[in-house]
Amino acid sequence: MCGRYVMFSTTETVLAATSRLVGEQVGAVGGGRPPTPSWNIAPTHTVGVLRRFSGAVTLGPAAWGYPAPWRAGTVLFNARGETVFDKASFRGSAPCLFVMDGWYEWKDRQPYYVSSRSDAGHEPMVVAGLCRPGQGADRGRLEATMVTAASVAPVAWLHDRMPRVLGVGEVGSDETVAWLDGSDGVRRTLAASPPGAGILGTLVTGEADRRVGNVSANCADLIGDAGLTRD
Repeated sequence: MCGRYVMFSTTETVLAATSRLVGEQVGAVGGGRPPTPSWNIAPTHTVGVLRRFSGAVTLGPAAWGYPAPWRAGTVLFNARGETVFDKASFRGSAPCLFVMDGWYEWKDRQPYYVSSRSDAGHEPMVVAGLCRPGQGADRGRLEATMVTAASVAPVAWLHDRMPRVLGVGEVGSDETVAWLDGSDGVRRTLAASPPGAGILGTLVTGEADRRVGNVSANCADLIGDAGLTRD
């Protein structure tokens, strides 16, 4: 579930949108820029995540997925919100936020692109995540995994899981801040619940190009006109 997503918004757009959601200025670290825009982000790729670092909320790079200790080459790129805090694989993780313009999901071998659109136009979404420093040979880099929730309308028909979207545009500021700065109990509650109605009401879905199944394919044509009409 949600093994591919899209991030094409400019650095300036991401910093402005996330600053509104967290109620403070978000800065960029790790070279000053998030990874290059991509229309086909896959596990192990370097992605942009937000976390509280040295007292400030910052946007910086992370490897998408925790290496699985039981199988070389396998990564834990998402985690079920209902059980993530009880799994040894994620113990000791810190909260973070993935930023995305949309995600892909497949139904009967047809890929679909899910994004957010409101009267104000397209807005990037922030999604609950967990992060930790890399282990062993990967020490020195950040690793991150995405939290998922039970899927609900308007995307329940597509898959039984979805990213735990916390905020988009002006909606979800309280949950976004609570995920970053709240207690473990607060994060447990958020992780185990679906996105709020205000966020779900902005989601739009449309068919994507089948080439997205090839991780080397990476162009704006992959999303086509998907998401231009609300479901």
